[in-house]
Amino acid sequence: AGVYFMTSYNEGKETFSGEQNVLVLCTDPSENRPGIGAVDMAFVINLKDSSIGNITPVYPGGLAHPTLKPTADMQAEGLNQWYLHDSLWSSDLENGTKIAQEIVKYHTNISTDMVVVVTPTTIDAMLNAVGPVQSNGQEVSNVSSIDFLREDQSNHGATRGDAIENLADGIRDAADKNGKKGDLIKAALDQYSQGNIKVTPED
Repeated sequence: AGVYFMTSYNEGKETFSGEQNVLVLCTDPSENRPGIGAVDMAFVINLKDSSIGNITPVYPGGLAHPTLKPTADMQAEGLNQWYLHDSLWSSDLENGTKIAQEIVKYHTNISTDMVVVVTPTTIDAMLNAVGPVQSNGQEVSNVSSIDFLREDQSNHGATRGDAIENLADGIRDAADKNGKKGDLIKAALDQYSQGNIKVTPED
């Protein structure tokens, strides 16, 4: 999601050349683990010379690594397979994103060139930067993004992927409508500098 917004509003400055597949992992830090959080949803974003092509939602449920066995502390939590949901279990982010890429490749046959990890704090900052935001016919205000996404799923029948894509579209549209593209970019870059957006490989 973070790279989705930043790439949409790079104002003509090409960040990437050629074609790249970016794996975006949307995390929920509220689940207790050493790493950055559980992977609630994933997307593969195809970039062609910094223009967004296909966006492929990847639902983590049931997607397990073909060979990797869970660590002892994961097994103590009852995990007998290493699922995409738990790919960022360890505090070793680079290894965790590599595991996520391998799981996505195995289940979708899509190879990815880099990984962007986005936390709810990032989405909250983007909402605040461009608001008010409309998503799926509702105004997103005075609520955390993750609570809104859960409500959109439970009360309005949206899938997690649809809920996130609707929210992303709402933020993008609000930035256009309210003349806040610059504020959106600044919010994303501030979140990156604060460590709420992680990118691997770092270069």
